[in-house]
Amino acid sequence: MEENRRVILAGDIGGTHTRLALFQMEGEGLLQSLVEETFPSGEFAGLDQIVSQFLSAHNLPVERACFGVAGPIKHNRQPTCTGWWTLAN
Repeated sequence: MEENRRVILAGDIGGTHTRLALFQMEGEGLLQSLVEETFPSGEFAGLDQIVSQFLSAHNLPVERACFGVAGPIKHNRQPTCTGWWTLAN
């Protein structure tokens, strides 16, 4: 893949599964999907481990990131099926 792409990392963070995707920004508000993967949330100690694994596999420089989190967030923590993840603001 090309090195000079403007890439966004997007994530759907759930208690059971975490879905991550990379999109290339093209023109005025247009996005092209590059890759998407689903991870079992309960098999990871935190979101950082999933993101690291995903980005290592695809080796693209990410310019921006956005995550949607399902369910309640209490004191910067989200429940997963095996415990709680700490999320930073």
